[in-house]
Amino acid sequence: MCYTTRVNSRTEFGTHLKLSVCGASHARRMTFTLAHLPVGLGVDEAALAAFMERRAPGRDALSTARREPDRVAFTAGLKDGVTTGAPLCGEIASVDMRPRDYGAERTIPRPGHADFGQWIEMGRIPTGGGKNSGRLTAPLCAAGGVCLQFLKTRGIAVSARVETIHGETDPKKMSDEIARARDAGDSVGGTIVCTVTGVPAGLGGALFDGLESELSAALFAIPGVKGVAFGTGFACTRLTGSMFNDAFTVEGGVVRTATNRQGGILGGRASGMPITFRVALRPTPTIFLEQPSVDLKTMQPAPLAMRGRHDPCIVRRAVPVVEAVAAFALADALLADEAAHPRICLTLTGRTLAEDVAQFNAQRYFTDLVELRVDLLDPTERAHAAAFPSLVPVPVILTFRRKVDGGAFDGPESDRIAFFRAALAPTPNPPKPTFAYVDFEDDFRHDDLSALARAAGVRIIRSRHDFTGPVPDIVAACRALRGDTDEIPKIAFLPKTFADVERLFAETANFTDIPHILCAMGPLGLVSRVRAVRTHSLLTYALPILHFTYASTGGLGKIGHVTPYDLVRTYRIRSVTPFARVVFVPAGEVERTNLYFGDEDEDAVALPLVEERT
Repeated sequence: MCYTTRVNSRTEFGTHLKLSVCGASHARRMTFTLAHLPVGLGVDEAALAAFMERRAPGRDALSTARREPDRVAFTAGLKDGVTTGAPLCGEIASVDMRPRDYGAERTIPRPGHADFGQWIEMGRIPTGGGKNSGRLTAPLCAAGGVCLQFLKTRGIAVSARVETIHGETDPKKMSDEIARARDAGDSVGGTIVCTVTGVPAGLGGALFDGLESELSAALFAIPGVKGVAFGTGFACTRLTGSMFNDAFTVEGGVVRTATNRQGGILGGRASGMPITFRVALRPTPTIFLEQPSVDLKTMQPAPLAMRGRHDPCIVRRAVPVVEAVAAFALADALLADEAAHPRICLTLTGRTLAEDVAQFNAQRYFTDLVELRVDLLDPTERAHAAAFPSLVPVPVILTFRRKVDGGAFDGPESDRIAFFRAALAPTPNPPKPTFAYVDFEDDFRHDDLSALARAAGVRIIRSRHDFTGPVPDIVAACRALRGDTDEIPKIAFLPKTFADVERLFAETANFTDIPHILCAMGPLGLVSRVRAVRTHSLLTYALPILHFTYASTGGLGKIGHVTPYDLVRTYRIRSVTPFARVVFVPAGEVERTNLYFGDEDEDAVALPLVEERT
């Protein structure tokens, strides 16, 4: 007989987010590292502790008798409850260990367990199952619990529940089945159904980047998972195409489907409908009934009856684990998508909040976040601006721009200060969605407002607008603007020549260590918005429509904005690389030329010819 194995099993997972887990069933502590989380993410440790409690052992008579507090202690990457940008590291101590219960297991593999495979890999059977133990779901749960909090900031919610246990759907009968298995020294399995809402349409990809692939790969890391099915799952094999297909419709200006048999994913990409999937979990392999096995030392038959403390059913405790692992996979997909291209920020120009919502809805499928321009709102509308994050399903930047910085507000500075203080103040219970970012100009230094924003979990964008020309050593200027804070520096300047824009690209080619926002304004600066990926800018700005006058937008129409639709469709911002060839053609030829580049899958983009300033 020939045995093959990987010498070292992979302990790191993720495309953008990187999750590493270390520990074993009866190790004194388990650790996890979650790298590449966004800087400035608030982590509610009390909420995380409550989430971990749902998975903790020893909750009742139907779970294992092992008792572990499973408290997460963060050792790096978190300061004052906010992520620093360094890898987030945490550990979970184990206090109720009994490795002596597994003496025979060292040479006799448990039927149905990973013992045999580990013996092939390591030449021994680790105590309690080692890294294949369900105990390792504790750090998975902790890391995923943080990801759940991140997804909440993006309007995404993950919720799972027990669907069946041993075929039963009634909660009382489920408990009875577990009790019968426990009393008999046996175990039972079941299914969990999970629903995810708020995932933006289009997230995911084809082939190996499909969202089903990403979720399934993560879910199968949970010990005991034997099947994952999306939507109707295998039941679709009994349907015709006309019965299985979800018809498209429009509700409130949003494309939806009349049914959701696909489970919210079409061709590997989110459809905008709730993502639904089921997870099948096997009966616990470690049982107290005598089972036939083999002594791997003597290669002779050896019956095995286990001791120890094990769940007669792992399904109930697996519910938060499914939520956590799904949250990690979705956060990873979301952040990987954002890292691949700059996020598109739609600057809203309505005079009322209702107009702003309508502008967003018209561009929602091409918009990653929005900027609420309070200075463009009617004064009577400004009092209600704090409610705006609850009106749109994307992060919101709060901006109240002065005329000197290209905005429309020319009133007293005390009015702006009072507005920010009211808009950033905590909301009464239940808490309402808050702004994701607030834009403070370089000379707007008010420590109390900065502290208020941080306490509310709102990231500060520290902005500088220069209408006189290029900024010398723009990287150094960004670092000076940021200082020793966690603020996001933003510099926008008005170039005089294309050489000014090329210098921006050259100076920022390797500027990746801190999040920043950079753009060149005016017609010459359009290339910096289309190719923001070259400057590693966190986002690129767009307008609801192409043509505005100075009077209607406070000058926005003169600073090189295009619509999110045009950024995606015409300029292919989500598909061209940082090295894409740029060609300049007459304005009337831009769309046709870019369509040609797209049809030929050519890494190139066409921009309109403009004259340099004199």
